[in-house]
Amino acid sequence: MSENQVNADPLKLPSNFGMLEDPDGHARITGPCGDTMEYWLWIKENRITKVSFTTDGCGSSIVSGSMAAQLAEGKNLKEASQLQQEDVLKALGGLPEASRHCALLAANTLKAAVANFNDRMKKESDINAEIEI
Repeated sequence: MSENQVNADPLKLPSNFGMLEDPDGHARITGPCGDTMEYWLWIKENRITKVSFTTDGCGSSIVSGSMAAQLAEGKNLKEASQLQQEDVLKALGGLPEASRHCALLAANTLKAAVANFNDRMKKESDINAEIEI
């Protein structure tokens, strides 16, 4: 198994599956298929230091979520926010046509978690600016 492959054994969840305590960024999206994916991010100095996820979806959702987390970890926020469905699919070596939407859900949810962090930092900055006035 190569470094970029995820264990697709449905009886074994990936090591990045589960919640992170006190996340810096977080998002939860339910896709049109009904699967829900959720990401938690730890961020230090504009870089994602740890990513975890959960999903209530199928095996394709699990491997897509795990791969998107792996692709984002260690990246700066701009790089992570540019992650696309095709990046996840390529890293996985593809998915069946009927499951390709799982990679889209993973990429979009991860990007939403980065946006959540950016929004929180902007609000915190705005509050600090108001206090200084």
